[in-house]
Amino acid sequence: AARAEAAIRREGAAAAAPGDAGRGSLRHAARAVADAMAVSGAAQPAARPALPGCAGPARGGNDGYRNKCEFTIGRDEDGSVAVGFTLGTVRERKHVVGRADGVPTVSAEMLAAARRAQAVLAESPLPPYDKVSHEGFWRAMLARQSFAHADGPPELLLCVAVQAAGLPEEQVASELARLREAFVAPLDPPVRLSLAVRRGAPPGEYKHAGESAEAEGVETVLGREYIEETLLGLSFRISPDAFFQVNTLGAESLLTLLRAQCSLGPDSVLLDVCCGTGTIGLAMARSVKRVIGIESNAQAVADAAANAARNGITNAEFICAKAEQATRQVLERLTPSELDSLVAIVDPPRAGLHPDVVKALRRCAPLRRLLFVACHAPAFVTNAVSFCRPTSPSFAGVPFELVQAWPIDLFPHTPHCELVTLLERSDLVAEREAAQEAAQAAKQAQAVQTQAAEAASTPTDAAEGGAVGAAAAEGALGAPEESALSRAIS
Repeated sequence: AARAEAAIRREGAAAAAPGDAGRGSLRHAARAVADAMAVSGAAQPAARPALPGCAGPARGGNDGYRNKCEFTIGRDEDGSVAVGFTLGTVRERKHVVGRADGVPTVSAEMLAAARRAQAVLAESPLPPYDKVSHEGFWRAMLARQSFAHADGPPELLLCVAVQAAGLPEEQVASELARLREAFVAPLDPPVRLSLAVRRGAPPGEYKHAGESAEAEGVETVLGREYIEETLLGLSFRISPDAFFQVNTLGAESLLTLLRAQCSLGPDSVLLDVCCGTGTIGLAMARSVKRVIGIESNAQAVADAAANAARNGITNAEFICAKAEQATRQVLERLTPSELDSLVAIVDPPRAGLHPDVVKALRRCAPLRRLLFVACHAPAFVTNAVSFCRPTSPSFAGVPFELVQAWPIDLFPHTPHCELVTLLERSDLVAEREAAQEAAQAAKQAQAVQTQAAEAASTPTDAAEGGAVGAAAAEGALGAPEESALSRAIS
């Protein structure tokens, strides 16, 4: 663990975000890799330099890089309406919201939108929602922003969630119309703004037992229902609930790394598990025969299909299903030639991969290389141990080994980072190591022959040259054994 941490910190120091938070994220990644190795018994993977994920000088260094923020609507400690982030927890029976001003990860455009919404809601006769009492109207505001744009101000999509159960429809409509009118006026900094309304709890938010089961569709009331973003020359449509990396330019670093490490060819079949809007698969589609993406969010799958069409990509297929249900089915219907050229990338949510996905990938014997993109190190450790544990009735197939690891600083100002790891089947690793040892032995033997030939060409030093050649030959023959012993000791 100490060696892994030292290597990643040493090689990634220049790329880490300033301050303790950036260095902490790299330490967190190092500990995760070392923990997975310690539990699984696998060899320590090679540490790679940390890759920067900041928004770049045009966005003010590491500040304001998030392209998605989920603002809570509530009351601050003084009882005033606030659009920001929760300070207390429901478990503590405390729901206090702090304003977003001064939060370094939030862009100036999103801050301006939060302030505008806050001013409108402060004059509303309908109160903000309280997560403890489960009463109130205004619940949350999701903001999504484009960063890679060159044709004017960035796009900004706002989606406001409300709890309208039990209220007269006329009053609800009036308040939503007032909100819309407030956002018709330009913001400062300027944006191309769209506004949508969701009736009901935002995705992922807890619903209490007595809460009305309202339809949770999203209605666009201003502008359009998505934003467009550009990554590595490709155009992507992003809906309010679709998964997309929160750091746009950092995502380009991630995609560049994945493309370099996949070892793809024109006959390759890429399986993209938890594909979101298809960013990973589509970024590699022109280098492979076929892309198959699996995603449980229906809107994200629709976005992925639209993204393929808008970029003229015809060899990508996206399946709307839970990964634990679809992965095995997809693998079973691939042809033998497709299985032989299969490469998998998994990019699960914070909870990690479902155990059934891990088992399905392990059972697929032709799959020999797998890239794991993790945003939550502890979940990665759990999955890595399952991939690397010895073969058993529950975990069929040759185990994987973690070969390389790259931390990517996608979340400056936080203790988190994205962690990319390359896993290969243990027999593939053994074959490569044997080939490397054979190549090294051949190189040493060639050096011995060269020394012997040079000694023989000098008559006056023939005896001495012969002795040198014999000693060198003896050393060459002993080298592989010494190397193995040294590895065992280390």
